[in-house]
Amino acid sequence: MLILKNNIYEPYNLNKPNVIVTPDADYNQRFDPRRFIEVALTEEKETLSFIERQPRQYWREDLFQFYPHAGKANSLTYLKEIRKILETGLEKSSIWQHMNSYHFSFLYDVLVRFTFNYNHDNDEERTTCLPELEAQPIYFENFISNYFFDRDFMTDENHFNSLTHEQKYPLGYDRPSLFGVINGLIPTRQEMALKESKDFPYSIYV
Repeated sequence: MLILKNNIYEPYNLNKPNVIVTPDADYNQRFDPRRFIEVALTEEKETLSFIERQPRQYWREDLFQFYPHAGKANSLTYLKEIRKILETGLEKSSIWQHMNSYHFSFLYDVLVRFTFNYNHDNDEERTTCLPELEAQPIYFENFISNYFFDRDFMTDENHFNSLTHEQKYPLGYDRPSLFGVINGLIPTRQEMALKESKDFPYSIYV
């Protein structure tokens, strides 16, 4: 089970007081954050397969176009593996697992493109993709605000690298995975692995 800012395995409209719902009460009732991520990761397998079928000399351009943050590493193998790691982690119900900047950057790139395509589809295509929403658009910024606590990977590379260690530390920029994502480094096996949580990761409200 993947650990995000709030619990994606709880109903969106009932996950209070942490989740800020949208003004659309019907959407709040229907939106399923776990299902949203699941469908996006599943469809992403075809996107990666499409890139792999292209001539290799176009891969770098395609990877950066489809994955503005995660694609900086210029490794199709890494993206295929991390997609599978996230998909498995999402479905594994026996343990809670922490993500790092490599996971968050890939997931963000996937979800923002998925949402753009979904919101520009016609009602029939939307319903086929996420039938529970009944063709309603996805409130993406609301989702990101509620569920992503790591958006540091969006920091400008030049600005990030101009900071000293002493300047990075109070900003939380001293994580190796963040340095790797921003500078386009391919993650190690250890960096790609999800980290098991020793405790239940969310506050319990009675």
